[in-house]
Amino acid sequence: MLEFVEGPVIEAGEESLVVALGGLGVRIGVPARTVADFAGSDTAKLFTHLVLREDGIELWGFATREEREMFVALLSVPQVGPKLAFRLVAALPPAELSAAVQRGDLSVLDGVKGIGRRTAQRVMVELSGKLAQWAPSPPSPRQEKAEVVVRALTSKVLGFTDAEARRAVEKLMREAPDASVEELIRRALTLLAKG
Repeated sequence: MLEFVEGPVIEAGEESLVVALGGLGVRIGVPARTVADFAGSDTAKLFTHLVLREDGIELWGFATREEREMFVALLSVPQVGPKLAFRLVAALPPAELSAAVQRGDLSVLDGVKGIGRRTAQRVMVELSGKLAQWAPSPPSPRQEKAEVVVRALTSKVLGFTDAEARRAVEKLMREAPDASVEELIRRALTLLAKG
């Protein structure tokens, strides 16, 4: 119904923003991190989900489509209403929540205020196959090796900038993809010394 809401931020609460829309002030429930993102900002664009209930209307807003989609996916779990779904999304970004479900890590879910062990188990069972799209793909061994070399080059001891280190590592990974970490660091130092 409402894909997104965009307008000037009139007021910021702990977990809400009031956005001006055509002469109306609309209060939207948002995660605390989203309030922090838009604090001091002139306008906000929030991807929304409208919940109609017997006792009122609730409008929930999220900084990204992924957060909103995660919220909607959580609403599909029996006995998980908007407030519990919101708490989970507010506590854990989609990639972290998805990774916890994929690993079967109940402690991450039941550590969220208001989420008990049984609710965490229900979320795990209902969403285990549905959240793969948000799980971060594991880095390849080649990517891990490149990151180790970049961290070494940007350490306080060597002091290269991230951009310099990444350019050198990208070039060396093309030239010698099978080289060891130590060899890549040696070659990168030689390359960077030439400037």
